[in-house]
Amino acid sequence: MKTIKKIMMLAFIGIAGSTLAQDLSIVKGTVLDENGAPMLFATVALLDDTVLVGGTTTDDKGYFIIKSNNQGEYNLKASYTGYNSQLIKRVKLDAAKVAQVNFKLNPSTNMLTTVEAIGEYKESIINPTYSTVTAITHDQIEHMAVTKGDIVSIITAVTPGVLATDDGKDLYVRGSRSGSTLYFVDGNKVIGSPAVPGMGISGMEVLTGGVPAEYGDCTGGLVIITTKEYKMEMRRKEIKKRNREESRVEASVSSDIEQ
Repeated sequence: MKTIKKIMMLAFIGIAGSTLAQDLSIVKGTVLDENGAPMLFATVALLDDTVLVGGTTTDDKGYFIIKSNNQGEYNLKASYTGYNSQLIKRVKLDAAKVAQVNFKLNPSTNMLTTVEAIGEYKESIINPTYSTVTAITHDQIEHMAVTKGDIVSIITAVTPGVLATDDGKDLYVRGSRSGSTLYFVDGNKVIGSPAVPGMGISGMEVLTGGVPAEYGDCTGGLVIITTKEYKMEMRRKEIKKRNREESRVEASVSSDIEQ
């Protein structure tokens, strides 16, 4: 009887542990220097405002991953001796998604002081249980030995399990047939491989599994491209939105004071 109770207790603990593991939020990405080279042992800190709640260091490829029990909006800071640190605010931690964040650090001109640069974060709709994603930054594209506007060559150069078709105009994703890969440019679906200038690309995400339902039926892979122009426009809209919100708050406060 005692043996049965012990087995049941161990099973309960195992299930509880598995449930907790599934609830973890994940943040991953890269830390690169000004030339796009990976930075080994760079520090990446997860902050609740300015309070440290987690962190890690990068590997020899500049890659990092942080798993946390926290959910909500947090700040992420990358730093390295002799380089200006970079802070990216309002990174959304969600157990149902993976937050992809990439840093680029510039050398400090003064070794005694460092400047903290403020970066941007773009939420990515990725399910950590089912999705396999490769993020491709503008810096990576800039340093690739391929034609900058050749989307297919850019993707196959860094994405595991993806091959170019014989004509070089499309992708085979993990054995899928030609024409089964979906392309989205700035949120709009594109038929066939898109013709986007390489230097005009802000970043790409290549999903080779677990494509979110909002993108429709997809038997192959999914390529999400964000252009610099679109990113700047979204940034301008975000600034305008924040200014309007701040104006409303100031007006509300002034009204309360007058009353």
